[in-house]
Amino acid sequence: MRPVAAERLPGLLGHELRNPLASAVTGAMLLREMTDADDPRSAVLDGILRDLDRMTQLTDGWLALARGAKATGRRVVVADLVRAVAARHGAEVVVCPEEPVVEGNRALLERALDNLCENARKADARCIRIAVQGLGDDVAIHVEDDGVGVSPENVERIFAAGWSSRGSAGLGLYGVSATVAAHGGSIRCVPLARGTRFSIALHAAKDRAAVV
Repeated sequence: MRPVAAERLPGLLGHELRNPLASAVTGAMLLREMTDADDPRSAVLDGILRDLDRMTQLTDGWLALARGAKATGRRVVVADLVRAVAARHGAEVVVCPEEPVVEGNRALLERALDNLCENARKADARCIRIAVQGLGDDVAIHVEDDGVGVSPENVERIFAAGWSSRGSAGLGLYGVSATVAAHGGSIRCVPLARGTRFSIALHAAKDRAAVV
């Protein structure tokens, strides 16, 4: 039996997880309805429902990409996106103007930035810095860390499906790259004297889409 190609795994996993995920959401919602508002467990259930909602959006987003759909149609306020990610990972937001807006899938973009921050922590980063720039028709998001860093000879390989220097599945940075490409953008990795900088460039949104 031939193994599933790494680049097909996100779509396959999305397909397989969709039904059990829907059942989990339904069960959690029913349990929340049976829990009094002043019950201390209600806050835990609210957190579970938020995480399940994010998982559902990610699953739907990856399934759409697997079918060849483009990640367009919704306007995403970059400042909101970056601050949510920074809060989860203890990252420092260095520069973040309010104006930049991109068009795409908020859940997928958020997960892409999550992946970059998680990789930084795995590389023993003590500090993660995020900066946003409006560059005319483009918006740039920079994620910089002071971790172990990426060897110059690996810069062109790190986004390949299945490649990893730490023996992992090699899907994290591939997922980031695929997400950025689906939004019509680009990503590059820049080794630093101490750490790494990932720079994502996305097209600024048009006025026709709804803001999320």
